[in-house]
Amino acid sequence: MKKILLLLFCCLYISSYSQINYSDKSQAPKIKEIKYDGSFMNFNDVMLSKEQKAGVVGEKITLFKVWTIKNEDGSSISYQDSEKFQNKTFEVIEYIYEYKDILKIKNEDGVFFIEPSSIDEYVFNRYIDTIKNKLINKYFIPLKLKSEIESLNGDKIIIDGLKEYQITKVSLSKIASGFGITLQINNDIEVIYPNGSFDQEVEKGWVNIESGDVFKTKITLIEKDIYLKFADFNKLYLNDIRKEKVRIGMTEKQCRFSYGMPTKGMKNIAGYDSVLIYGNIGNSINLYFKKGILKLIK
Repeated sequence: MKKILLLLFCCLYISSYSQINYSDKSQAPKIKEIKYDGSFMNFNDVMLSKEQKAGVVGEKITLFKVWTIKNEDGSSISYQDSEKFQNKTFEVIEYIYEYKDILKIKNEDGVFFIEPSSIDEYVFNRYIDTIKNKLINKYFIPLKLKSEIESLNGDKIIIDGLKEYQITKVSLSKIASGFGITLQINNDIEVIYPNGSFDQEVEKGWVNIESGDVFKTKITLIEKDIYLKFADFNKLYLNDIRKEKVRIGMTEKQCRFSYGMPTKGMKNIAGYDSVLIYGNIGNSINLYFKKGILKLIK
């Protein structure tokens, strides 16, 4: 009996000092990439998610001026040697997020790490090809009947809504704000293709062009076939939209076509479902909607 009790005591003693099993949950989950589709030029768009950024693995990237470049062993590239990376193309082989974006890249000169920031100049090559496929040699009709824009050479150009315009060239160019996409229209007019989540229309076949001056005037063009469908669908209010006017009975979307992005929007005000406000206090136009239809202009 004493032997049995002694054995039990030993087992309890040993088990009280045995190792505790645990699982490590401290590591961040692996980023599930969204395959890159050529829809963004670089990481400067604040709306991009880590999943979208991770999707650039396997893509080509061209560097112009990137401030933080490191060798594969983690040592920094000197400022003098950074010139060797200007206008050079690499393949992205890994995306890393450590409280900042890190891209592992390679070419015939070796493997490197870059930490792209908003002041860096670089482009994912497929972005340029995507814009070319989307625009080049296609015909567009302006949304508005008459607009004025300043071309990149400083000329004031009247864009006539009754004419068709062909985009004849798409280029990567050095502009005042850094590297960007420029368009040539009718083999003559040169303008900027603004890029970013809020710079381009979400409608298929719609494109915004931008002036080269400090005012950054935007003009909306619609691919010809899509414009014809748009005109037929909105024929009751088409003339108002093209003259930048609104009229009772228009939908909220049609009002946005006429006036553009509102300064402010509100819900459930004074018995109306929504209100779009254009302008500033004391000098504004308020559009009141019920069930998506304009009922009051104030």
